[in-house]
Amino acid sequence: MTSEQTYRAMQRLPQFPSLATKLLRLLSHDDVDVRSIVNLIRSDSAMTSELLRIVNSPVYSFAGRISSIQSAVTLLGFDTVKSFALTVSMRSFLQASLRIDLLRRIWRHSLACAIVCEELSAACSPVRRSDDRAYTAGLLHDIGRLCLFVEHPAEYGELLSKGARNDCEMLGKEEEMFGANHCEVGAWLASNWGFPEELQGITAQHHGAVNPADFQLVDLVRVAVLLTGRLGFGIGEEETFPEVPQILSMLPVSAQYRCDPDPQQMKARIGDRLDSFD
Repeated sequence: MTSEQTYRAMQRLPQFPSLATKLLRLLSHDDVDVRSIVNLIRSDSAMTSELLRIVNSPVYSFAGRISSIQSAVTLLGFDTVKSFALTVSMRSFLQASLRIDLLRRIWRHSLACAIVCEELSAACSPVRRSDDRAYTAGLLHDIGRLCLFVEHPAEYGELLSKGARNDCEMLGKEEEMFGANHCEVGAWLASNWGFPEELQGITAQHHGAVNPADFQLVDLVRVAVLLTGRLGFGIGEEETFPEVPQILSMLPVSAQYRCDPDPQQMKARIGDRLDSFD
């Protein structure tokens, strides 16, 4: 298959949910206010009901039932509700295909990566506050892989079943089979769908080497990809990823002092949050 054929196939995909695209554009502005986000979510009844289902799940265990988006924002916080809204939009885009086990595995990797990005960004902050871009970057970094699978389930499933020793080898196999790897496809889709430029870059570069001297959001995603893989939420086998201490050593030195998770507890915590979206 040539790259031209692959990109032509990507054009057949449904448009990314308009509500999610509007959210991404709103979130790219530093001065976005709570009311704008709440009103946007309220404009979609399916989104509202799904968000309220998640907020009322056992994972959060609030004493009373939350019955409005405004209440959800008050109890969970603005950033958490934004993250939920993007996740629900993304899942609705993939809904028909998530019955396929291998695609569900890629989806859970993306969602786990979002959760890890959120936690690592708090460790990178002197005031322990997560960067509201981090969750979004983790959630959408693998959009190219997800869409390759949606459009070519048999071929991509065969590729995954054969496995790869590392990410570089997998990218090479994708290029042989599709004429383009999932990073290139992701960047093309992100551009076509009007994602902010920073997200376009992350979809293209999330398998690059971490740069601790100038640690940026894309580096955070790179660390999160490795950590989710080591914790069992990756695309490849756990053993193909570095050990947890080695991965955390890629963070800025100040963040390493703030981030010393117990791997099993972290794995359980991520698993519980993933299950709340099922």
